[in-house]
Amino acid sequence: MKRLVPIAALAGTLFCGAAHAQGLPATSFNAVGSIGNLSMYTNREVPFWNEKVPKESGGAIKVQVKPFTELGFKGPEIFRLVSAGTLQFATTVLNYNSGEVPMNEATDLVGLVGSVEELQKVVDVFRPTYAKFLEEKHGLKLLGFGTYQAQVIYCRDAFTKVSDLKGRKVRASGASQQAFVSHIGGSPINLAFAEVQPALASGVIDCAITGALSGYRSKWHEAAKFISPMPINFGLSAQLANLKWWNTLDPKVQAFLATNLRKLEDSIFDQAKTETQTGLDCNTGKACSEGAPAAMKLVAVTAEDEALRKDALTKVILPAFAGRCGAECVTTWNGTIGAFLKVKIGQ
Repeated sequence: MKRLVPIAALAGTLFCGAAHAQGLPATSFNAVGSIGNLSMYTNREVPFWNEKVPKESGGAIKVQVKPFTELGFKGPEIFRLVSAGTLQFATTVLNYNSGEVPMNEATDLVGLVGSVEELQKVVDVFRPTYAKFLEEKHGLKLLGFGTYQAQVIYCRDAFTKVSDLKGRKVRASGASQQAFVSHIGGSPINLAFAEVQPALASGVIDCAITGALSGYRSKWHEAAKFISPMPINFGLSAQLANLKWWNTLDPKVQAFLATNLRKLEDSIFDQAKTETQTGLDCNTGKACSEGAPAAMKLVAVTAEDEALRKDALTKVILPAFAGRCGAECVTTWNGTIGAFLKVKIGQ
């Protein structure tokens, strides 16, 4: 009789585990992750797909994940490949494809928001509209967002204010970053992320824009010696599935993935909220939890810099976005993001 209780308990445990596993049919697929050496991938995406999903699905869902940087992709093509069904699922930086699909940059235009917290609020406002747009126009299922920390300016040579970048070749990703660089008199250069560090080292480019911590992790500080902490934008990403493929999944699998990918989104935003300062500290010789501190010079943000960014938003960034996006898109933007931020295109 003494063995009856533990055996019964064990049987109950096995039954519950089996019931849980049976609730989700065996499902496997490939996922393309974000930049392989950065924290969004290493600290969030890898544990999510390799540990959390198998564990919480009772082993029913198995995903093979690799970052796009290890698969021979440059970045801008990821959005198109998921849309076409060549890839089933991917996390992609939206501004990589914003020249082709302007709506992808709607929430992360240069100068639009000043913090990760504010970006997260704007994303929530725009989510239903953007999800519908992706389904109807591109055959994509939006399952979540993510973001890097503030995108800041790295330069090889000294500068004391952002307007000093006039005449310099500046790597800029996305249409609004490129419009900003042109507005300040620089020459925007489109380079894949993996190509930036050698381009800085060889002098092919003078400056580049990326996340404060992303640049440190990718050793941009080995060639770039000056950094401005002014946030240009934030590097919003999206977790996208091909819609036709998504619709073949069991509804229980869909619900499981949708719920857990939103939790992944929250964890990525929480991580990004602290990474701007971490990146600046690591780059400028302060205590660094990521490795040996670099010796870049921090270029303090001036009132002139802030005015320049605001001027660029109203005079260049928003009008250029409107020109790329079209009248219907502008109406949608004004009624969602614009209404929330009290900014209107066309005034």
